[in-house]
Amino acid sequence: MRQLSSESGSGTSTRVEKVFEDFNKSWMTYWDAYVDLQNQLYESIKTAREVSWLAATDTTKMSAINSVQRELFSTMPRRMDYMPLGQISRDLDSAVSKLEELENALSVEKEKCKRLEEATDVLQERARKTKEELLASKK
Repeated sequence: MRQLSSESGSGTSTRVEKVFEDFNKSWMTYWDAYVDLQNQLYESIKTAREVSWLAATDTTKMSAINSVQRELFSTMPRRMDYMPLGQISRDLDSAVSKLEELENALSVEKEKCKRLEEATDVLQERARKTKEELLASKK
């Protein structure tokens, strides 16, 4: 098992350390964006949920909406579990395969972000039309 050490060639070790330093900086930038997006998604969900309650014209309808929303919320993913670094393999020989896993996960994520963007557009349009109808009904 090969690990990063100062004994394994000073120039190579310094370059590898710098590459990982740069990677960690980009990971923190990604993490900040991820957390911001996740928080915004929760706010959007909360607001959309409140708007959908407006459709509850009677207790039966309210119960049905509540049931559907409870089911939706039960399928939401949990926040990520933290794993201490001591439990993570530091074998540099597996680094390339771990980076490939990351690239694959990010590709899938990018596609899902496109789907989220499309769904956001649909919901914005539906909200606009609903607002127009409500305003028109008050005239």
